Amino acid sequence: MLGKELASDAGHLLENVIFLELQRRNYQVWIGKADRLEVDFVARDKDGYTKYIQVAQTVKNADTLARELASFGKNPDHNEKLLITMDFETGSHNGIKQINAIDWLLYQK
Repeated sequence: MLGKELASDAGHLLENVIFLELQRRNYQVWIGKADRLEVDFVARDKDGYTKYIQVAQTVKNADTLARELASFGKNPDHNEKLLITMDFETGSHNGIKQINAIDWLLYQK
């Protein structure tokens, strides 16, 4: 019953899930923009702690990974930067933490 349209929009659906979870965790949420680059979410908790979050279904393609990481390049501050994907690979890209979306959703802070 699920058509091709739903499958091709999985990245946007994942963004919506992450946004709703940020709201549920009582974060204030904005879209971050610098020049032509955009960070999906700038999230601030009740204590004033800010983090930048970029969401992508997958970054297994090197060009996709570079594009997603480039969005963080205009943020010179030292706030936490997260790349949330459905990929099982995790790690760090020059201080930007890559985490699996399911793991992030299950982590309760």
